[in-house]
Amino acid sequence: MMNLKVYSHFHKEFPVNLESSWLVPTFAALSEAFAYSPEKYTNITKFGGGINKFRWYYSAKTDEDGFLKAMGQQATEYWMLEQNPNVDYIGCSTYRRYLMVDSEAPKNVAKMFMDATQQSADYLGSDRMGESILEYMQTADVLTNHSVAVNHSIESQYLESQPREYWDKFLEAIDNLYPDYRKHLTWFKQCNIINFETCYVMRKQIFRKYATEFFEILEYIFKNSSNVYPTVQTTSEPLPWRYPGFLGERFFPFFMYVNNLKKIQVPLVVLQ
Repeated sequence: MMNLKVYSHFHKEFPVNLESSWLVPTFAALSEAFAYSPEKYTNITKFGGGINKFRWYYSAKTDEDGFLKAMGQQATEYWMLEQNPNVDYIGCSTYRRYLMVDSEAPKNVAKMFMDATQQSADYLGSDRMGESILEYMQTADVLTNHSVAVNHSIESQYLESQPREYWDKFLEAIDNLYPDYRKHLTWFKQCNIINFETCYVMRKQIFRKYATEFFEILEYIFKNSSNVYPTVQTTSEPLPWRYPGFLGERFFPFFMYVNNLKKIQVPLVVLQ
């Protein structure tokens, strides 16, 4: 068995390598809103527990599927944290995004595109790709897609399209829960580096630290926000209830920085 598991979060049917020894397609829907075949996808809410620990914060605002859609990839990440698979390397992605680890592929691009065919999915989930990931991980703590520089600070960039309340509670949570991180917050607010569409593989003990901290931060936000499930568009963001994922994109590079992690960045592949 390959010493690697990468969990790919799906919200609809899409080509995937079902024979992969390391890629696990997951979905989160209690009402089976999508016609998933149980033998093809792992229903991460089927077995109880999981991200539904946070469901009651949303109970007066939306139904179960609304909550799970709001959590998105974070539902799979919480399930990964609970399941604690017996491998040394663990990662997460979404249904049409992969890390390009083929040694023959160009490395000097941030993103590349491939046709969303079964052939593409089989190639990206092949043993060859899994072995390449493991080779990278021999010298890295984290393998991820390229970070990008935005035109201004990530704080101002976030606030251009997102409600301020969640950002302020996010910073407050870091300050209150992780005093060792406090000295980095001024830098964090002013830096302009971010990982959009985050895909990653980490050493498992690092993932467990990362996920534990992020979900403690999310729970702090849920407990201390006036409206945990915003449905009214008050900014340019058409999906304001997806703020857990948007905050995750900002916490990820911050976590790598403050923990001085050795990272290798490769192109992101998007199937379209």
